[in-house]
Amino acid sequence: MIAFITELLSSGSLGHASAGLLLLIGGIVFAVCAIALSFIDLREHRLPNRVIYPWTVLTAALLVLAALLLGEPLAAVRAFAAALVWGGFFLTVRLLAPPALGMGDVKLAVVLGLYTGFLGWSTVLAAVVLSFLLGGLLAAALLVSGRGTAKTAVPFGPFLLLGTSVSLIFSGGVSLG
Repeated sequence: MIAFITELLSSGSLGHASAGLLLLIGGIVFAVCAIALSFIDLREHRLPNRVIYPWTVLTAALLVLAALLLGEPLAAVRAFAAALVWGGFFLTVRLLAPPALGMGDVKLAVVLGLYTGFLGWSTVLAAVVLSFLLGGLLAAALLVSGRGTAKTAVPFGPFLLLGTSVSLIFSGGVSLG
């Protein structure tokens, strides 16, 4: 994604450069919100709406504008579809097994689906898999070390954010043309 944004910013096309700037702003917003939410979730075991809701609206607007400037409106459609799929999957898990995920995780999945869906379904899948893998590794380490039990609550938000960050960083970007 970093190379993609760099390519857009240096493309010589006003539309592509503007889209690159919007994606760069979206990346900065992602970093700020991810850090804040990770600290809050680790400390309080919650992901506050006062951060997630404005972040979701801002992200949706930035990605729609970027998609239009790139001439790739399907990237925006895919972003919204991924947000619905990932958020819907987490909501289903929440309803079937309430202790497994909090509603903050469900809402966070929506904004993460926007970011990853914009880039493609493989980025969405990578983010979900990495998030569960990272969270599972910590849970296993807590169990093996005796510092936790099967009932130990582990905040999942930081792992969602880390897994998504890694998948976004290593994603190639939207295929143009």
